Order: sequence, then C-alpha cells, then structure tokens
Amino acid sequence: MPSEKPLAWLGKRKEKRALNLSKKHLKKIVKTVELMKKTVHLFCENGEYIREKAEEVLDSERKADEIKDEILEELSKGSFAPLNREKIIRLIMTADDIADNARAAALKLTFLDPGSVNQELKESVKKLADFSYESTRLLKKSFSASLEDPSVVRKETGKVEKMEEKVDTFRAETLIPKLVKWADESHRPGTSILITEVENNIEDVVDRTEDCADVLREIAIGAK
Repeated sequence: MPSEKPLAWLGKRKEKRALNLSKKHLKKIVKTVELMKKTVHLFCENGEYIREKAEEVLDSERKADEIKDEILEELSKGSFAPLNREKIIRLIMTADDIADNARAAALKLTFLDPGSVNQELKESVKKLADFSYESTRLLKKSFSASLEDPSVVRKETGKVEKMEEKVDTFRAETLIPKLVKWADESHRPGTSILITEVENNIEDVVDRTEDCADVLREIAIGAK
C-alpha cells in the first residue's frame, strides 16, 4: 500500500495531522532514549560529562512534551470519532512514559559515583540500556509500518514483544544476580538503592514500549 494512504480510520484531515504529530513525538522519544543510552555508556566507561549528557536527555524529553501538548491541543479541536481520539491519546501518553523513564534513569546516574559500581555490573546495565534503545527503534519502525499497511503491524510489533521477553530473561538470568551480588559485597545501601532504581527505569522503558506496540495492534485491527 502506498505511503500516502495512511490507516483507513484516519479519513479526516485532523486525524491525519494528529497521527503525523504522533510520529514526530515518537521520533523525539526514540532520541531521548538514545541519549539516555549514551549517558549510561559514559557512566560505565569513564564517568566524564555525565551531567552534560543527562541535560541533553532532559532537553529532549521536554521537547517531546511540547509535541505531546500540541497533539492534545489538536485533539481538542473539531470533531473526532471518540474511539479514534482515545486511541491516539493512549498512544502518546504511553509513549510519554517511555521518555519519562529515560529521563529519570539519566538524572539518577548523575547522583552516583561511577567508581562505586564494579565493571561487571556496569556492563550489564549498559547492555540493558542498549536493549531499551533497540526496543524503541523497533516501535518506531512498527509505527511507520502501521501508517502504510496495517496488515504488517502484527509482525512488526511482534519484534517489540520479543525484545521485551529477551530483556526479561536477561534481567532474571544475568543482571539481577550481578546486582544482588554486588550490593551484598559493596555495603553501599544508598548506592545500591539508586542503581536499582536506574535499572528499573530502563526496564520500564522497554515495558512501556511494548505497551505502545499493543496500542498499535489495536489501531491496526480497527483499520482492517
């Protein structure tokens, strides 16, 4: 199906504009997660310029919020079918949670001393950040596919779901055991709590990405 023919349920100009803005919103969110990933890498590799990179994450998240507000303003104008409005709102608010968690992870890293965390644990956290970025890239690809051909959305969003399952396995079998071992040996309760929260925020990036994929599947089903 040609790219100029978006989802069938987006028949009105305002609905098309809202979803085009949603695409812009998602692009900025992927950028936010990419910057978070780079912040994690800096923390794990040399610990320099973490604050500067975290500020870039915050700036990107703020810009995503501005686009979100623009979408909500667009949805408040004119007449939208209630179901269409609800789906778009669910999509952008769930995607907004992705950026919020990326921002939180990056900001918390600025309060940690990189030298207080062993390299083995750092490598696992870095890998988790890589997974989170890849999951958002897969979501963005799924979104673009949904605009062109709803029939391929199940296949594309399935890749996001598989990534979420991969992350669950990695955390259970690799990251969590290393985190527990390090926490027991380091005797740094404050640092242990904060690094656990960072890990949870990054995991939530993946979880919310999978939730967005679920919304896309609903949209695609409605478009058939």
